[in-house]
Amino acid sequence: MVATESDGDAVNSRLTIRIEHRGVRRYGCSGCGRRTSRVRSARDRTWDDMPWASHPVTLVYAQRRVRCRHCGIRTEQIAFADPKARVTRRLRQQIGVDCQSMPTSHAAVRHGVSWGKARRAEHAFLRDWDDERPRRRPRYLGADEIHRGKAQKFYTVLSDLVHGEVIGLAKDRTEASLAGLLTTCLDPRQRAAVDAVCTDMHRPYVNAVAHQLPTAEIVFDKFHVLQHASAALDDVRRQEFFRAGAVMRAYGRGKRWLLLRRWKTVRGSKRRELEQLFAMNRRLFKAYVLREQLDRLWTYTTRWGVARFLLGWLNALRWQRLPEMEKLGDTLANHLDGIAAYCDHPVRFGVVESLNTTIKAVLRRARGMRDDAMLLLKLKWATAHPIRSARDLARFLSSQGLYSNQ
Repeated sequence: MVATESDGDAVNSRLTIRIEHRGVRRYGCSGCGRRTSRVRSARDRTWDDMPWASHPVTLVYAQRRVRCRHCGIRTEQIAFADPKARVTRRLRQQIGVDCQSMPTSHAAVRHGVSWGKARRAEHAFLRDWDDERPRRRPRYLGADEIHRGKAQKFYTVLSDLVHGEVIGLAKDRTEASLAGLLTTCLDPRQRAAVDAVCTDMHRPYVNAVAHQLPTAEIVFDKFHVLQHASAALDDVRRQEFFRAGAVMRAYGRGKRWLLLRRWKTVRGSKRRELEQLFAMNRRLFKAYVLREQLDRLWTYTTRWGVARFLLGWLNALRWQRLPEMEKLGDTLANHLDGIAAYCDHPVRFGVVESLNTTIKAVLRRARGMRDDAMLLLKLKWATAHPIRSARDLARFLSSQGLYSNQ
């Protein structure tokens, strides 16, 4: 039997629907799912449901506590809601989808629930989605750190470079952080399928990959290698700024960020400013040319070609009196294997940086989220993009009837 009540005649008045059990008096156990007729007690419980027209809807049902032969005393299994939930499954799905495109507080106001209830519904929705989606065996992995907060707080991010998705997130940027992600987020079959891991020259990451994935090769990220080259060029600029005196200060003041730009991106008056600067300081010009030449490292298709180019690049440093670039050359020589591994494993370097941008956008929108599990679920949703068409949306917002618990 179903009874309907209303708390007023207003357009947005709340409707209360009371549901009664019909049919055979046997109730499902929430622990094992077996049905039993042994009832200990009953108590009214309420659930928020999808609105009818402009009226918010509340469902009321006398939920039983049953005596199960296998589980003991358990609550009755509800067909339209999860255990301990205060919203129905279809409302939870709607709130979960809305929270991915608007703040949780806005979704709570839209559906007439509290902020905490909306956040719990979103968490349950994302957890179910993550548990039900298929597990891939990634071929290329990416490991990088991302800065979070005003203090020196770092998070280690493990990602799938082929599909561009976040796999795991851990605090700090230590060897234990990455090793924990590789062991907990990937099973033995997935770890065995990994061919290469793209990371920077951070020694703890290199040690973790070598220990947990002994058959995978390490490919050093191009952007981090060029970042080291730009830092060396900036050191040369700083030394020349104080060594050359007034002449260098007249042409080099305020040219730091212009000097760090690539030559092909400099146009018009900015290029003429660089030409004047290079005409006044030849050492700075040599360092700039050496930095620009490093882009050719990733154009070779054989390891021998990379080694031969790097050897020629190191020979060009002789008698140039550029200790900062010589230090960079030693760093490149020590990490030659990881740079040359790109010839065998052409990973997509831009995926790691794009994922970092997505993570920062989610953190900005979350305004300081402290729940790491919830943050990881939102990052997985934001990078996996499970809704790309109306058919995908219908999969999450599938119509569910009002079950009568028969």
